[in-house]
Amino acid sequence: MSGEGEPLGLLSQFIWNRKQRRGKKEKRSVTPIEQKESYRWIATLAAVERELAGQEQVVHIGDREADIFELFAHPRADNRELLIRARHNRKLSHELGKFIPTLEQAPVLGAMSLQVQRNPKRAARIAQLQVRAMAVTLEVPSHHLKAASLEPVRLNAIFVEETVPPDDGAQPIRWVLLTSLPVESFEQVCQCIRWYSYRWLIERFHFTLKSGCGIEQLQLQSYERLLKALATYNVVAWRLMWLTYRARLTPQASCELVLQPAEWRLLRRKFVPKSRSQKPPTLQQAMLWIARLGGFLARKGDGNPGLKTLWRGLTKLHHLLEGAQLASQS
Repeated sequence: MSGEGEPLGLLSQFIWNRKQRRGKKEKRSVTPIEQKESYRWIATLAAVERELAGQEQVVHIGDREADIFELFAHPRADNRELLIRARHNRKLSHELGKFIPTLEQAPVLGAMSLQVQRNPKRAARIAQLQVRAMAVTLEVPSHHLKAASLEPVRLNAIFVEETVPPDDGAQPIRWVLLTSLPVESFEQVCQCIRWYSYRWLIERFHFTLKSGCGIEQLQLQSYERLLKALATYNVVAWRLMWLTYRARLTPQASCELVLQPAEWRLLRRKFVPKSRSQKPPTLQQAMLWIARLGGFLARKGDGNPGLKTLWRGLTKLHHLLEGAQLASQS
């Protein structure tokens, strides 16, 4: 995604077949990182390094599963940064010793507002956040297999707390972020927080794959066919998210930004059959028509259509277009 949260596509995707994990908990501390599921974070970072040889800034954003010392210590090219939500109360080279107590004693830099997106467990809201930040040095974990060959890692830490609890009883925000990005000014810290908030788009992408495209319901006979289907649906899911983003960002733009003439003409013929206009409708209007094909009622209080509804609408639009093209040939 871009720095403004626009879905741009995929550079790499790590796919694995999860095996049974029974009885392995006791062995995790002595298992090499290359044999753990968490190695996917390092493998993905390396894959992106291979794909992008230019000077574009790339920020790897990860949730608490990505709080892995090997990831922080892994070599990165210039302009390749990390922004990871911390999970462990790590040992620091600091008088307080531990990560969380040290951050809690850091001075407050300021306050900011952040748009929190809705999900099945909470409604959308504007969160009022209190922000702290400081540089930290992560000590090498004492139980690490290669502790003798590793060095402490210097990073920046950001502590974010929601000062006013949500009215609906939802869990208030309390993020601890580790990053290689600079935090020398309050504006830089706020940018890191906004970028981390875009991580929900990764969840929406997988939601689109599962609930919209129905990837989990595919009944294919081989692993290779499933991979090919996943590659196809990845493009579909990205395009669907991008369409939704563009419609909300530039609603009055021409729909030809995302639709072919045959597509928007068929939509107009379906919903405004008496119209003789040759001008393409706006992007907002075209997406509303697509949503109505997917079952969206477009009532005054219905808000914006969801990804699943738009997916159904696009599927139906393509079926209608195919039927119209076949009818014109008969």
